[in-house]
Amino acid sequence: MKKIFFCFGLLFTLINTNTSLAEYLEGKHYVALDKPVKTETGDSVEVRELFWYYCPHCFDLEPMVNNWLNYKPDSVKFIRQPAVFSDRWVNGAIFYYVLEEIGELERLHSPLFNAIHIQKTAFIDQADFVDWLVDNGADEDKANGAFKSFSVKIKLNKSKINTVKYHSNGVPTIVVNGKYWVDSSHAGSNSEIFKVVDYLVQKESQ
Repeated sequence: MKKIFFCFGLLFTLINTNTSLAEYLEGKHYVALDKPVKTETGDSVEVRELFWYYCPHCFDLEPMVNNWLNYKPDSVKFIRQPAVFSDRWVNGAIFYYVLEEIGELERLHSPLFNAIHIQKTAFIDQADFVDWLVDNGADEDKANGAFKSFSVKIKLNKSKINTVKYHSNGVPTIVVNGKYWVDSSHAGSNSEIFKVVDYLVQKESQ
């Protein structure tokens, strides 16, 4: 009798698990790309965030991104990509790649979001951003040099090209393994985005 109850319980669990796996539907909760984009993470599942420093929704998502990074599987590699949909998005991408170039990305990524959305700091030109970097302990010469560097220019151009490839509607958008993307409109809210991401990661890990 115990075996019968055990088998019934196992069947009930499997049914529930399958229901859980099927609750996110292509076209409703996430978008499948017609032409997958080549990933940069080898055998690891790539999770890529398209964002813009000036986007308030990206700012709101940032704590959720950081929380997800604390529990994501080791087999998943996370990449941030500043999106460039038009010329007005260029500065946001340059700021990101300058931080990366001078080795200050990890330390100053979140503070830059805060400067724009909480302190309402206006970055009109290169000098404004370099002044902010210096105020936050960065090297002035390295910062000015990064703005002129070939590396930053190459990465900016790459962002312009890649933004188009994903055919997303805006930011923040999370792309999973170059095949699927999800945003708050499809997930239902920012807080639901990473539930869908986890589902897609599991889908790509099978």
